[in-house]
Amino acid sequence: MTGPARLRSPEWNGFGQPGAAGLTDLMTSLAVIFVLLLVAFANAPHAAAPPKRMNEQVGAAQVRGSIQQAMQPGLTLEPDPQDPQVLRVVIPERFLNFDFGQATLTPSADQFLAEVMPAFAVAVCGAPRPLIAGIVIEGHTDDLGGDALNLRLSQERSLQVLVRGLDAIQTYVPSAYACFGQLTSASGRGKQDIIYDAEQRPNRGLSRRVIFKIFLRPGAAPV
Repeated sequence: MTGPARLRSPEWNGFGQPGAAGLTDLMTSLAVIFVLLLVAFANAPHAAAPPKRMNEQVGAAQVRGSIQQAMQPGLTLEPDPQDPQVLRVVIPERFLNFDFGQATLTPSADQFLAEVMPAFAVAVCGAPRPLIAGIVIEGHTDDLGGDALNLRLSQERSLQVLVRGLDAIQTYVPSAYACFGQLTSASGRGKQDIIYDAEQRPNRGLSRRVIFKIFLRPGAAPV
């Protein structure tokens, strides 16, 4: 005679696993949890998107436009052929010259700097200032004389241009004096960048020059 039959809950099968009704309830619970997590994620605050990178063409154009308005006739603003991050103004000897073999500015060169430097300082220290990393005034000599002599002479000349320029800026636009002084340095290149003619002979008149190099920040690189 057998004993009474064991009663088995309909939610569990004989292997300790949920039956059909229990499985349905479990899936329903998981679905509810998923929906709640989805809603919580959608409503959670998210980090702000990083700012868009500065438009490079707009940045370069802004610097160009500001400087070109301040330049005198006969001077040009151009990209540096060796560095896309640099704009340069080449000032030939006819505008900016020195006594022979000296770092002494001629009267005409002194007058040129007195007229040009205040306007240039206002241009670079105005709206384009955040786009400019620095300015270097480079002095260049011809091929006459030794390397050491020309390197020292070009350094002294570029420094003289900077000093005389700062004097003019302080006199006429003192508000730009500190900015320009922080941005600008002087560098002598000697005869390292001689200009040659078609017959590969040194062109001494063109080689003796001063170059203003405007270094742009990466976001403002000309393209």
